[in-house]
Amino acid sequence: MMGARLLCRDLTRVHGRRAVLDHVDLDVEAGRSLVLLGSSGAGKTTLLRIVAGLEIADAGSVQLGERVLSEPAVLVPPEERGIGMVFQALELWPQMTVAEHLAFGLPGRPRGWAARRNPQVLDLAEQVGLPFELLKRRPATLSGGEQQRTAIARTLAAKPQVVLYDEPLANLDPDRRRALRALIRRLAREQGTTLVYVTHDPEEALEIGDEIAVMADGRVVEQGTPQAVYQSPRSLLGAQALGPVSVLPGTSTGGAVRTLLGEHSAPEGAPESGACRVLWRPEAIHPVAEGGLAAVVDDVAARGPDWAFSAKVEGAVLHGRSTERLEPGAAVQLAAEAPAAVLRAEQLQGVSA
Repeated sequence: MMGARLLCRDLTRVHGRRAVLDHVDLDVEAGRSLVLLGSSGAGKTTLLRIVAGLEIADAGSVQLGERVLSEPAVLVPPEERGIGMVFQALELWPQMTVAEHLAFGLPGRPRGWAARRNPQVLDLAEQVGLPFELLKRRPATLSGGEQQRTAIARTLAAKPQVVLYDEPLANLDPDRRRALRALIRRLAREQGTTLVYVTHDPEEALEIGDEIAVMADGRVVEQGTPQAVYQSPRSLLGAQALGPVSVLPGTSTGGAVRTLLGEHSAPEGAPESGACRVLWRPEAIHPVAEGGLAAVVDDVAARGPDWAFSAKVEGAVLHGRSTERLEPGAAVQLAAEAPAAVLRAEQLQGVSA
């Protein structure tokens, strides 16, 4: 089954006096992948549960294709929505074999030997990389990666139009995370399903999403392609969600911005004049032999072929890259290339322009 467009409008959910979701809008095109990125408590899981029908919104609507799934006068039950969900805790049933998990969404729900020999079960197992000999085993005897593959295959068995992933790789080691990220991308591409993936890991967000939506305090504060959110963020929270960012006060005037790191052409969307805050990604800040901004190295860490460092200057912490190792406590001079963004005061509170 091919994916369908997922449309959320004005979703609001209040727990006590706190708005867990605060008028959230999302639009995920059919067959595309959207990653919801944000810290714990941002509202990501609540949003998924409302889309899946496991929780009811206080206001707003959810629509799949031309079909309304929930609004004040409509509530389609979870099993009739055409939406599958892979939970962070996986929710595998201890008494059932791997094959019986994969067969759960099939007509008749075959059990035992019939499940292990079912052509659809065998096909699903092959798709997610589960060897035949694992099909007779129960979840407690599987590795973490094998359990994840079982949960993914069980969800795909019902051929959902949308698959929701709620931090499914959070408890795995880096090698298994990389392998399963590749699997999730491949399955979404081959089956054409619409995918919504929740994580707080910037690397996962950049790797999986066709688009990224950054959430904070129940709101979507930034949305765009991974490249746009990383290279040209429209809010401070959106920038910080994808890794270190340096922020300095500046003044914008006549298409240029002036900061302690010198004068630069203002990027698109910068305020035309007045006080502002200027943002750089680490790869845009580097040490120079002379003529730069004086700073003191605070921390250094290897990053593949180069070194990531942080340095203190006049009450701010700058993040940069160096081809040579710097020593903590050393005095350096820093220069910067073009900034990623120039933001007004309201954007520093996470409100997108």
